[in-house]
This record gives sequence, C-alpha cells and structure tokens, in this order.
Amino acid sequence: MRIDQDTVQQIIQAADIVEVVGDYVSLKKRGANMIACCPFHNEKTPSFSVSPSKGIYKCFGCGKAGDSVRFVMDIEGIGYPEALRHLAKKYGIEVAEQEYTSEEQQVQNEKESLFIALDFANKFYQDQLWQTPEGESIGLSYFKERGFNHQTIRKFDLGYSSDGRDVFTKHALKNGFTLDILEKAGLTILKEGREPIDRFRGRVIFPIHNVAGKPIAFGARILKKDPNAPKYLNSPETAVYHKSNIVYGIAQAKNPIRQEENCYLVEGYTDVVSLNQAGIENVVASSGTSLTKEQIQLIRRFTENITVLYDGDAAGIKASLRGIDIILEEGLNVKAVVFPDGDDPDSFVQKVGSQAFKEYVKNTQKDFIRFKTEISLKDVGTDALKRAELIKDLVETISKIPDSIKRSVFYKEVASLLSIDEHILITEGNKIFQKKRQDSDRDRQRQQRTNPLGDINAFVAPEPDTFVPGMEETARTVKRSALSYHEEECVRLLVCYGTHVLEKNVAENIDFTLTDYIFNEIQDITFETASYQKILDICREFHQRGEIPDTSYFTSHQDIEIQTLSINWLSSPHQLSENWEKFEIYVPLESDKLDEMVYTNVLRLKKSRFEIEMEKLSKELIETESFETQEQILVKMMELKGIIKKLAALLGTVVQG
Repeated sequence: MRIDQDTVQQIIQAADIVEVVGDYVSLKKRGANMIACCPFHNEKTPSFSVSPSKGIYKCFGCGKAGDSVRFVMDIEGIGYPEALRHLAKKYGIEVAEQEYTSEEQQVQNEKESLFIALDFANKFYQDQLWQTPEGESIGLSYFKERGFNHQTIRKFDLGYSSDGRDVFTKHALKNGFTLDILEKAGLTILKEGREPIDRFRGRVIFPIHNVAGKPIAFGARILKKDPNAPKYLNSPETAVYHKSNIVYGIAQAKNPIRQEENCYLVEGYTDVVSLNQAGIENVVASSGTSLTKEQIQLIRRFTENITVLYDGDAAGIKASLRGIDIILEEGLNVKAVVFPDGDDPDSFVQKVGSQAFKEYVKNTQKDFIRFKTEISLKDVGTDALKRAELIKDLVETISKIPDSIKRSVFYKEVASLLSIDEHILITEGNKIFQKKRQDSDRDRQRQQRTNPLGDINAFVAPEPDTFVPGMEETARTVKRSALSYHEEECVRLLVCYGTHVLEKNVAENIDFTLTDYIFNEIQDITFETASYQKILDICREFHQRGEIPDTSYFTSHQDIEIQTLSINWLSSPHQLSENWEKFEIYVPLESDKLDEMVYTNVLRLKKSRFEIEMEKLSKELIETESFETQEQILVKMMELKGIIKKLAALLGTVVQG
C-alpha cells in the first residue's frame, strides 16, 4: 500500500522538526536555531543544526541534511513510506493508502518488512501473555512474582511465547509473512531437512526497542529448569538490530534522561523495568554485554552524565571496570554506586522503596576514578608491585579523558588517595599521550605508503553534470566551470526567493516576482548541470501554471539530491549575534539586495553561455578548411564578441582582445 499525496502533505506539515529530532537527540537553543552533537557521526563539539522556522536540519560536519521525514529515514534506516507512517503515528494522522503496483511492491525496502514482522511478533507475544491460559498461568504469574504490575508490563510490551514448537511461525505464515523474512528477523530458525521452529519457546519476552520505540529484537527468559538451555536467549544480529548499537529501555528512558540530565546504567532487563515501576525512569541496561562506544554515543545524545549502578558482587564489578573506560574516553561524566552485598537495583528498590533508593544513590555515588581507586586498593594491600601496576592502570584510565581540566583534577585526586607525587602521574600520562601520537603517526605513514593519494582514492569523482555544491571540499579534483556556478546561483535564487516581489503594479494588482523576471530573461534555456536543470524544470512547470513553489516544497522533496541542494543553500554555520540588533548595528541581509543580485546573475549566466559558444566557434574555425565556412564563423564570432562586450559593460568588467 502507498500513501496518497494529500496525506503525505498533511504529515509533512504536522511533523515539527524540533519534536522529531528531539526524540533522538538533546537539542539546545542557539540563537534562532537548535544545536546538538550529530547523531550520524561521532563528534564531541556540536555541528548539527536544526532550524525550526525552515523545518530542516543540517550537519556542518558530515553534511547530512533534510526535513523531518528524511531525518527519520536516516536515523532509522528505513524507506520513505515507512518514515511517513512513523510520523503519522506520532501525530495521530490516519493514513489513507493506495495499492502498490507489482513493480513498486518489489522495490519495498527489506528493512521495512523486518520492522513489520517484528511488530507483528511483538503484538503476538503480548496476546499470548494476556489472552491464553498458558500465558496467564505461566508468563503473567512470573511477572507478578517479580512485582511488576499490569501498567508496567504493558509499558514495556512484555509478553510470552508458547512452549509449542512452531506456534508463532504458523500464525505468521497464515498472516502472509514469508519464512525468509521471519528468519532474517531472527524470529524463526530454519535448518536444512527440518521443519521451521520458533526461536523463542516457553519463555517470557522482553522486547528491545530502538530510540523511536519500534521493536527491533527480543530478549527471552526461560522459566522451566533445563540444563541444556540458556537462561536468557536474545535475537541474533539482523539488518535492523545490532546489539552493540542499542541499550535496553532507551525508548522509555530518553525523555526522563533529558529531564534528569543523568542516565542510570544497569545490567539487566528486570532492573530497568523494576526501577521504572518505582518512578525512576532515566535508566537503561547494557543487557549483560560489554559496553561499546556506539552504546555510549547513543546515551550521549540525551545527557553527558552517567551513573553506573553495580550489583553488590565484587568479582562482577572488577570485571566491568575496564569497560567503563569507554565512557570516559567519549568525554562523559561517570559516577558509580555499589549496592549492599547480595542486592541488585531490582531487589534493592523493591526492598527499600523509591525514595530510599534515590537517597542511597545520592549519598553513596562517587566519581568513577575515586571509585576505581578505592575498589582496586583493597586488593593491593602492601604489595609494592601491585601498587605500581595500579598506578599505571589509573593513569591509563585518566589519559582517556579528552578534557585536560578534568584530567588535571583526577591526577590530583589519585595522587592524594595513593600518597604519590602528582607530577609523576602527569609525566606518566604524557608518556601515554606521546606513544599514542607516535602510533597514530606510524599508522598514517603506513597508510600513505600503501595509498599515496590517501582518502581521495576512495572518492569517485562524479560526472560534471552531477556535481553537488560543497563537494569540492571533499574532492578538490573536480573542477567546476563558471557556467556551473551561475546556473547554481540562478536555481538557488528561485528556490530561496522565488516568491519575492521585485515590482508591484498597484493599478492592475499584479506582482512581478523574482521567478517572473528569471523566466522572462532565460526563457527556454537548458542548463548544462543536470541537477540544476531538474530544479529549473520544476520551477518552470509551476510558473507555466501561474504558480510559484514554496521553499518547503524543495526542502521536503523526495529526491534527496534536490532536497540536499536546497537545504545547503538555506543553511549557514554562522548566525548574527542578537546583540547586533540590540545595539542597533545594521547588517544588510541577502534579501535586501535581491533586485541587484538576480539582475547581475542573469547577466553573468548569459555572458558565460556566450563565452562557451565563442570557444566552440574558435575550435570550429581551426578545424574547418572551407574558406566560406570560416567567413560565416568569423561573422558569428564578431556578433558574439559585441554581445559579450555589452554584457561585460553592464557588469562593469573588461573583455580582453
């Protein structure tokens, strides 16, 4: 099914760019725009800008740009229709759909099919929990024993999978899903020569959601004693689920994390669910896996502060200490809390209640460096060699912190705790930095020896007619003609200022717009750059109908090339300070000079086209041997030279020869 155009426009108009992007990253106001660290590439200084007035986003680091729909497509890795459905659901818009043709059906994104299958499975497991005798007596009873109420169970979409061999698979096949999609979604196991079976059987289900709240995988706990079966079984890696990129509970926790400006990091699913029920919602779980850089970067979208909540298990704490270094390396502030021996966050909050839990965390939390030092000192005792190894380990940890001021504070703290000269720690830290720099230089030299041209070999230069503005920053091997720049300026003015009125005829109530002027001047001219010709054709088609497309038509265009070009033209990494206006410092804006700009650009465009024509005639003159043809070419060249001189005079430039 495809979405009809009226509904598409309704969705695009309803989708507030700040709200949509804000579901995934923590935005901060800067002038008229909002900024954040880009969710599409790793950065510590914000270069990602959102313009509420224009309804667009633009990263000045990696170049990603678009509107609300494009953002959902990029962040979720889904196609245009599925992104529209996602936004329609968010804004409560009923989607009117039309049948796809067979050709359109074939090109549907496989990821969309996986999302649909996973959502179907999620609802099936919930139905099994609530609406079947087996689910109620086994699954629901287990959750109640854990102290979870109905509201909490529904909040996290908890479910149950029957102990039957292929109950889910048969149900899914009856509803039109293929075995291929069910296997790729990690829901069904296929083995050669055997009947397909359900992956999760006789288990309670913990759906794993992405940031947008879509189910992308499942964790399942077995309830019966079976020495041959693992206690927990998770979905395999799929096209939509990469366990190293996600933390459990992020969909429910993202807004509370922003509000509290802190994220509690726990180990298991039940810790997250139990704390949520107690009203502590800014909590996510690493789900028993070692922390990854991608998981930390995901959390950093919403806060720079993490509090790690450890079970009262000394061996487990020591095993996970090194993994926390990744958090420091990413520039986040880390604190640690240890619960009394034998308790985890789930059991402790149920034992003492939410208020006492919060007080305990507040009173016992320590910065991670102090925490690691004190934990490690217990094992060191009076052993001098172990003490020396501990000092090296702590210096290694501190050296991972990117902020020099924070490093300085922690060196001082560790020096005090270990009764050692602070300068010794700093010297050791500098040695680590120096070694890292040397290793980096060696890697760069090795890469240059194997690939003398560096990254430029990875860049495939486009054909001249597909050049995208800004690409010269990536590959300076692409040479643009003067005509290409003038064509770009022409369509840029049409996109950004097409409705601008150059002249008013009050008597006849007629406005002469910038679009009217350009098409009166260039008429049926064809541009050499294909991407600019596409935009010119759109504007020309509208103009012939007596209409002018709004800027938002281009910034929301389904053609990513048109959309990206338009947003690049509308975006600037710099903003005028509000103080300029406050102190009455006037800075002329581009919109104040449009009359002159459009007039000048049209002249330059014409002049460049005539100069190219002159070059062609010069080549023809050299190549032809016919005297008569040479005379005809010379006449044309004289005419062109006269026109070029007139245009140059109007532009205030000089033509040589």
